[in-house]
Amino acid sequence: MKSTSSLLTLGLSARATWAQRQVPPEFKVGVKWQIEIQNTLDPIAPIQPTDAVVWDLDLYHIARTPAVVDHLRTSNSNTVLICYFNAGLAQKSDCDYASKWEHSGLLGNVYDVNNPEFRDERWVNIKNQTAVDWMKARITLARDLGCDAVDPDNIDGFLNDEDGRNGTGWHLTENDYVSFVTQLADHAHGLTTKRGYTLLIGQKNAPELVGRLGTTLDFAVLEDCKTLNDDDPFTFCSDFQAYITQGKPVLSIEYPSTLGNPQTGACNARGASDAQYTASCDDTKGNANFSTVLKIQGDVGELNGCTQYCGGGSGTGVVTTATDPDLDGATCPSNSK
Repeated sequence: MKSTSSLLTLGLSARATWAQRQVPPEFKVGVKWQIEIQNTLDPIAPIQPTDAVVWDLDLYHIARTPAVVDHLRTSNSNTVLICYFNAGLAQKSDCDYASKWEHSGLLGNVYDVNNPEFRDERWVNIKNQTAVDWMKARITLARDLGCDAVDPDNIDGFLNDEDGRNGTGWHLTENDYVSFVTQLADHAHGLTTKRGYTLLIGQKNAPELVGRLGTTLDFAVLEDCKTLNDDDPFTFCSDFQAYITQGKPVLSIEYPSTLGNPQTGACNARGASDAQYTASCDDTKGNANFSTVLKIQGDVGELNGCTQYCGGGSGTGVVTTATDPDLDGATCPSNSK
């Protein structure tokens, strides 16, 4: 066990590191946010919700339609834009897939062989330096497009390779992912955004890594940390209080099944059922001070524009962010390949 003095020193050191980064003043614990990675944000329609400060959008949607960035900043000049990308896997819709990944020998097993939705996603060999450098290039692209932060997904492939399994095809371990994400973080923190801040980088799920990455990364994005839709009683919200303690936002997503229709993406105007709203918004489950949104899970509704916010009671706080799915397949610019 570490002494009290050494723990204090560690805490002060972690806070100093966070303090040395140039962080947008609006990016703080409890900030209101929106995430939309199913389709491209409509660059013409009015922004909803009007008071969301942080927006988490797909990197390659923005690369294909960069007008989205100006649209957000015209609505609110203080918008903090997080760009989502798949760090642990590569998929055919990625702008750099054909030019880099497809014939690289760096792609392993399919993400989920039992789910056709994910047949185009394959685990990346993150132990290979070329793969790391290509992911760093995605981070540089995010900065060049005007993003303030990046949200690298699927950094928990080691769970597929435990107990002698080789689900990824690469025999990956926690140590491999810690090394991988640390390299990405070092690269991000060495970049300055167009607004003059440090490019920030978050932790997506993977509670097992909080103790080793929580002082390095700048925020967290969690999905279903209460596991309300899972028979497994394992919950992991409280693991991320380490971020809150450091003054770093935790952006949380819950998935009430009654919020909308996954097959059509349609949003229930009254939001989730009373019981599911209450369970999703309950902040006594280790998730105190989290920024929580309620979203649709699955199929075309997965993380689309339908959102409900906590705070006003069940039947309130429902918004639909306008998107234009026709833009999803727009031509990739050459600098994103």
